[in-house]
Amino acid sequence: MTEESPALMTALADTDYFEDEDYDSRSSRYDEGFGHTHDPDDDHYDNGFDELDKLLDGLFIDEDDAGPDAPAKAAKKPGRKPAVNATVSQDGPAAKATVKKTAKTPPKASEVITRRIEPAVPAEPAIAEPVTPEPAVEAVPAVVDSEETETETAELPELPDSPFFAPHIAPVNQHVEFLRRLRPGFEVPYVDPMHSVEECRIVTLFSNNSEPSPNGVVWAGDDAAATRLLGLQFQLGLRPEWMMPWNTHPWFTPGEANGKLTPEQVSAGLKPLLALLRILPRASAIVAHGTEANRLAQMLLKTDNPLIWRRGLKVYKARSLHGRSFAGSKERQTEWLIDMGRSYADAMGRAGLQTGRR
Repeated sequence: MTEESPALMTALADTDYFEDEDYDSRSSRYDEGFGHTHDPDDDHYDNGFDELDKLLDGLFIDEDDAGPDAPAKAAKKPGRKPAVNATVSQDGPAAKATVKKTAKTPPKASEVITRRIEPAVPAEPAIAEPVTPEPAVEAVPAVVDSEETETETAELPELPDSPFFAPHIAPVNQHVEFLRRLRPGFEVPYVDPMHSVEECRIVTLFSNNSEPSPNGVVWAGDDAAATRLLGLQFQLGLRPEWMMPWNTHPWFTPGEANGKLTPEQVSAGLKPLLALLRILPRASAIVAHGTEANRLAQMLLKTDNPLIWRRGLKVYKARSLHGRSFAGSKERQTEWLIDMGRSYADAMGRAGLQTGRR
């Protein structure tokens, strides 16, 4: 409301606010439009009753009710005098004249005709004739196009009876199945069932420029890299269900290593990564291991997707865990692991997870 609103509301509450005669109930225009008149005791009604008395006076006079005052009252009323018939008797001059006064009498009413209305007798209910049921018509099976059936079956495959499709991880591996059908002839590794969709807080993104895992799951690149990551999780108390591994380029050529990813391969992994984040409702951080993984994560932040700012998604750049990227002295490897641990610890703290072995 504006500053003028209180003054306006006060003015509207005053009865004298409307000065225009169009809205004044006391004006003549208002009376004419809505039928307002004067009080019943004004001159208009007085004159009307006087005229009515004149019209009705002398019309309904009964001879039996005529008394000594009747001639006097009749004399006072203006108008024609009634006709007088004088009859002189033959008895002599002393005969008296009988004056008979005639008065107007109302016309006789027409005969009232009365009719007697007999109550209507309810009609007897009609007896419905039995209807012979028609023979049932056998349902004719609809003709289904075989091509449509095959398409629907292909879009909705049955989930195999496998731990990879347990309820806590099935949405992610269904996403993997979709990516496989998207590019026939390529392999997409599953996510290990030790991870969880509902409990995941951190996405561990690998550059996957090595060979695929022999177990058919997403991994850090080789056995040595998997051992380093497992030891880091143990030191931080980072449970497997709190993290979700994923590859920058999900597809592998069967029996071949990816090698260094091209810019096209990195860009192709953007939509699969965004779809994965939608599956993981509580993920709020990405730890990108390697150059390609960090490039994809930065590309994701530039999309300005509402999912990013709603969750406050943060990206941590980390060194790759396998191959020549982690080649170095024991002291250098220890420094790299400490820096990597700080990134995971900060991501855990932002997600409300406590660090430390329990």
